Amino acid sequence: MLELRHLNTLTALRAHGSLAAAADELHVTASAVSHQLKELENYYDISLVNRRTRPLSFTPAGKAVLALADNILPQVTRTKSTLNA
Repeated sequence: MLELRHLNTLTALRAHGSLAAAADELHVTASAVSHQLKELENYYDISLVNRRTRPLSFTPAGKAVLALADNILPQVTRTKSTLNA
């Protein structure tokens, strides 16, 4: 199932281009980032990133999920701010 943590992980991967750098941003280990990515890929039986490229590149499916993240995450942030005001 697609969760906000997956969207955050993918945006961190896009921003930094590597598992280790994304993990630093997310305050988790590179192994945890890899497991989250594999969990999502296994659930949908798709590949989201090309791990063999440096920096990481996204498959068409990965780009689609990133587009979703770009729409959803700002809305979540705005809603949290509204609720905390």
